[in-house]
Amino acid sequence: MIKTFSSRAGRLSDTNKRFLKIDSKSILKLGEKPKSTKPIVMDVGFGDAQSFIYDVTENKDYVFIGIEPYKKGFARAVQFYEENFPKNMFLFNGDAREFFKEIKYKANFIRIHFPDPWPKKKHIKRRLITKNFLLTSWNILKKNGSLEIITDSFIYQRHIEELISCQNYFKQIKDFPISYQISTFNKKALTKGHTIKEYVLEKIS
Repeated sequence: MIKTFSSRAGRLSDTNKRFLKIDSKSILKLGEKPKSTKPIVMDVGFGDAQSFIYDVTENKDYVFIGIEPYKKGFARAVQFYEENFPKNMFLFNGDAREFFKEIKYKANFIRIHFPDPWPKKKHIKRRLITKNFLLTSWNILKKNGSLEIITDSFIYQRHIEELISCQNYFKQIKDFPISYQISTFNKKALTKGHTIKEYVLEKIS
């Protein structure tokens, strides 16, 4: 499987390393379903975990599955769980495509904020958002479930818009029900003056 994320692990602190070793109840096995009756939100690539943690806290009516390959951010999320024990937060350290492939249940929402755009032509195959990924997302979403993608990359925006125009199993809508805190990547995009676009796709049954 081609990696869709860049190597940005950074230097792990002793605290990071300690929480990576913990057998936390928040950590899910590949494809595992959390024990909750609340609507499920798949959060793909939560980065440094700061905005993700805020969103989990502010949206208690939803259960979040945070999927992140980046160990430093993942360790911060585990630390937050172990210090606060939020009942609506679950985590998986790895590739979302591998997790989605093993899912035997349906999710209500998927959100992907600022995925790595891989702007160079030779790296296009590494982009997470592809025709196959959209179809996989459709398969694991419940009826009327929705997928939210946010990016500031003009190249990625054109890529996503082309994919949307060539499929007939999602329709574009305006609203995604889950609020979110502005993340580190979002702040950087605003500082650079980039145009940020949000795509909300609702599953067509």
